[in-house]
Amino acid sequence: LLPSTPSLGRPQEGPPPAAAGTPAPAGQAPSDLNIQIVGAARPKIPIAVPPFETDGLGTTVTEAARTLHDVVRDDLDFSGYFQIVPEEYYKLVRDTGDRRINYKDWLGVGADALLLGHASIDQGSLVFEGRVFDTHEQRMVLGKRYRGGDDVVRLMAHRLSDEIVRQYTGQPGLALSKIAFVSQIGRAKEIFVMDYDGARVKRITANKSINLSPAWSPDGTQIAFVSYRTGSPELMILTSDGALRAAFPQKGELNSAPAWSPDGRLLAFASSRDGNTEIYTLRVADGVLTRLTRNDAIDTSPAWSPNGREIAFTSDRSGSPQIYVMDAEGANIRRLTFESGYCDAASWSPLGDRILYTGRVPGGFDIYIKDLSSGAVNRLTENAGINEWPRWSPDGRHLVFASNRTGGFDIYTMDADGSRLRRLTHGGNNYSP
Repeated sequence: LLPSTPSLGRPQEGPPPAAAGTPAPAGQAPSDLNIQIVGAARPKIPIAVPPFETDGLGTTVTEAARTLHDVVRDDLDFSGYFQIVPEEYYKLVRDTGDRRINYKDWLGVGADALLLGHASIDQGSLVFEGRVFDTHEQRMVLGKRYRGGDDVVRLMAHRLSDEIVRQYTGQPGLALSKIAFVSQIGRAKEIFVMDYDGARVKRITANKSINLSPAWSPDGTQIAFVSYRTGSPELMILTSDGALRAAFPQKGELNSAPAWSPDGRLLAFASSRDGNTEIYTLRVADGVLTRLTRNDAIDTSPAWSPNGREIAFTSDRSGSPQIYVMDAEGANIRRLTFESGYCDAASWSPLGDRILYTGRVPGGFDIYIKDLSSGAVNRLTENAGINEWPRWSPDGRHLVFASNRTGGFDIYTMDADGSRLRRLTHGGNNYSP
């Protein structure tokens, strides 16, 4: 997908790695199935989210209440922390005839938590109130009130969702996070930003050129990417609103795949400025370059570990592209992947315990996840064409990637175990989320 990108070498198939397992007892046939228990799953919290109320029947407030309800419900469901009580159960809750909550009936339909919402119009502004109740303790545990225009309805919903997640888990929610990606417009490729759920898509470049590999800064305020706006590839940094902050003209036919260090001071990237494609770092404050790899092979696609001490990257130094890891200064290089004849696009989990990558399979590419402590590898996609460029959500519970499983390339999310696939974009070609 990257123009002027040299081939990483012909894939070479090697023997599969030896399977790890425990010998079967005498007289018992060995099993092909190995089960590894790595910890108990956190039980989901059953929460009821009945339709939000309004003060009147006006179209504007009614539509806003419906949007608020649906977005909050979907946010909580996507988080993985909550189990939404089925809507058909709500009719089993008897009306008390006043504004008191029938805690007994809500418990009876399986709701450990209850979210009630109310939308109204006050002096031309939308006012949204959300209250969460613990049905066992029969008390309110969270109450929030938001005010704004029609253009921030979804933002209000996302804010409440994140507050609910924090209330029950102590962890920051995901609903306010965004996804940057590349979308093809005619012959150009531009950078876009959208909400985590695919809503509120916004175009942030418009130079009618080729713009690739967007990468968020650690604080979420800037996006680094590669642009061919001048005819040659250069690293650029934009604010999340699309304002140019800095451009770093580069030598060579290839400059690609910028990746921010966890402290936001450095960008690792691949460049052919010295003839061969190697990994470099660029100090954002002054543009100082440091070369990290020195090998006749092609080294590309760097990814920082969360603690900033290591960098994963792709290299064909073994004959075919594989994922390697090195210290942040370029020393202590070791090979990480052996499961496929072609592995690329590593992404480190927020905790640093797992690495995502793309591996070639007959008929396409699939997404794999490797546990760094045990060495266990799981294949997350299968029989679905080309699946590439996997990246983690900030909470480490979800993944985003590009796939052509429906024809053109679109952006998808799924849980970190490969379940609950969601398609976010529809139509055109969309890459590199």
